Amino acid sequence: MRRIIHSYKFSLTIMLFAFSAFQMSCKKSFLDQTDPTRILVNNYYNDSANIATAVNAAYASLRPIYNKMFPFTEVSSDNSYSISDGSGNGDFEYFTITSANPTLEAEWTYLYQSIALCNVVLENLDSIDMSASVKSRWKSEVKFIRALDYFNLVRIWGDVPLVTTQILSISDAYQYGRIPVSTVYAQIEKDLSDADADANLPVKYSSTNDLGRVTKPAVKGLLAKVYLTENKYNDAASKLFDYISSYDGSASSLQTTYSNIFLVTNEMNAEIVFAVRYASSNTPSTGSYFTSQFPQYNMRRQDLIDTLKANGAADKRIAVTNKYSDDASGYLDANCDWIVLRYADILLMYAEALNEQSVANTAIAVPYVNRVRNRAGLTNLPTSLTQSQLRYYIEHERRVELNFEGHRWFDLVRTGHAIAVMNNHFSNYNIVFNKSGAIIQIDAHNLLFPIPLQEINTVGSMVLPQNPGY
Repeated sequence: MRRIIHSYKFSLTIMLFAFSAFQMSCKKSFLDQTDPTRILVNNYYNDSANIATAVNAAYASLRPIYNKMFPFTEVSSDNSYSISDGSGNGDFEYFTITSANPTLEAEWTYLYQSIALCNVVLENLDSIDMSASVKSRWKSEVKFIRALDYFNLVRIWGDVPLVTTQILSISDAYQYGRIPVSTVYAQIEKDLSDADADANLPVKYSSTNDLGRVTKPAVKGLLAKVYLTENKYNDAASKLFDYISSYDGSASSLQTTYSNIFLVTNEMNAEIVFAVRYASSNTPSTGSYFTSQFPQYNMRRQDLIDTLKANGAADKRIAVTNKYSDDASGYLDANCDWIVLRYADILLMYAEALNEQSVANTAIAVPYVNRVRNRAGLTNLPTSLTQSQLRYYIEHERRVELNFEGHRWFDLVRTGHAIAVMNNHFSNYNIVFNKSGAIIQIDAHNLLFPIPLQEINTVGSMVLPQNPGY
């Protein structure tokens, strides 16, 4: 049986069938460039070739998610601002976002489409007659993708619907209401722990055709970030120690030159732990938006410029003003990958986890920050720093090192500093809401974004209540 659907609707009801919206037209190494845009059910998932198509589609589903991620992670922070309000991205800058915002709705929809694809694979894979080791690996890869999707969902919206199986009826779809964040995190941890325990998941791939697939370091790195976000510092430190002791200098290493990390001619280099892959190909949905849209929606705030300059001219990161440059690309069709995790992030997370564990660990944590600083051209921090001093330096280094890579807003919320940092930022730089002239100030309700209005209207506010303050 085949069911062909050519458009997307409400993001939970699109999950009603054993389907995938296979807009998988990406070819960056292993990703298929064909684009059947088909929903195939029942008998379709009956051999390894067809289930491979579904796995590749799960990877491809990350592309639209990360094309839309920067308003949430950068424009909402003290890093960047938008000079184009037409698509609603300016609402993130001014914290005037409403539940009718189109970017908000699109991101929710893309995330649940990706989860639906993952659920299709996980429910059909066991019945396929194929290599047991490949089956196990594919299962782990897709669990990683589903965990990443839910990690983004809870950080953006808090309590969200938790769907881990295919939805096969309309009545079932309407039963999925918001689930506590703690329950969603438990599922994220389970998916990643399962993948981490899989002996068939490789540390790295030898074939360039497989670059971009989930690896064991990617699983450990994401699981550590999840633990850190939950303030589970012991678990985070343990997982990051495991990562660094196992892969430092082999599977993972810092690039010698900071700017080389982001070259389209050096993608999937040894510093990249996991990236969403894009390819300029004149095929819809394969290329990245970043080269075209970052100059519109991610102008550096003066605050970030001043922060970069605070380290002095020796800091090589100041000169890297565009991490998503691809001169050969067409509009919305660049080759730039979106780096989800890289090794500098791993080192800084380990320093943070150690420092938050105990004041006794502060001196042990400092060298991991210094590795990142040294590559940037800066001198060592002393091991005599206090816990609070190192906490400041870690947050500073994360902002400078990872600017425009989708970390800043999540870092501020995770550390509990978002309200104070953003309000000081607005006041210090006299940033006003352009309609009232009043200096912008945020409060606790701004730490989460509003649930899209279309979702609430479809299933009802009793099933999907709005976040407070919206």
